[in-house]
Parts: sequence; structure tokens; C-alpha cells
Amino acid sequence: MKTRVKGNRVQRKAIQQLEIEGYLVDKVEVGGKFAKSKDLFGLFDLVALHKNTKPSFIQVTCNRPHTHKKYLCFSLEYPMVNIIQMVWYDRKGWKIFNYDNGTKKVYDGRK
Repeated sequence: MKTRVKGNRVQRKAIQQLEIEGYLVDKVEVGGKFAKSKDLFGLFDLVALHKNTKPSFIQVTCNRPHTHKKYLCFSLEYPMVNIIQMVWYDRKGWKIFNYDNGTKKVYDGRK
């Protein structure tokens, strides 16, 4: 399976999960035949809004999380947004990292 196809499928799963939880979600990436894929600030794939929380910037990955240092630094500099990294492990489930003011909380939903 091509990595782009797998990545798009995992993003759709993340969007569905967030919408079930009551978030309004939109993709940030712009892609096409002549455009390179770009993330928001080079870090995030999705933006999610919920009426009871701060806006969330979300990175979605598969089987391996990105380095945490960039997200921790971003959360220190911009505490007005939630920083989330959602990692989908094949046939196991989500592992979610939540970065807040330089600290990292882990929610492991794998089976």
C-alpha cells in the first residue's frame, strides 16, 4: 500500500473519531499534481474546534510518533491552543499525545 493512501485513510479515521466526540474538524494540507503537501506551521494536519475547549492543532501519524520536542516547544510558545499528536497503530488502535505548556500526557487506547 502506498504511504499517501495509508496516511489519508488514517486521517479519515482521526476525523471520524473527533467528529464522534463533538469536534468540528478540517484538513489543513494542500496537495495536488503540482503542489507539495504542506502542514500548518510544518507540524499539523488537522484543526479541530469544540465549543467547550481551546482550538486544537492535530498531527496524525501511523505506527510511529514524530519527535516530541517540536510539539513541546510549540505548546510553550502558544498556550492558547491544544497540541495533539494522534498515532494509529495497525490493528491495535490510537495512542494520543497531548502537549500542554511544555508537558506531555499520553492516552493509550491500543488493545
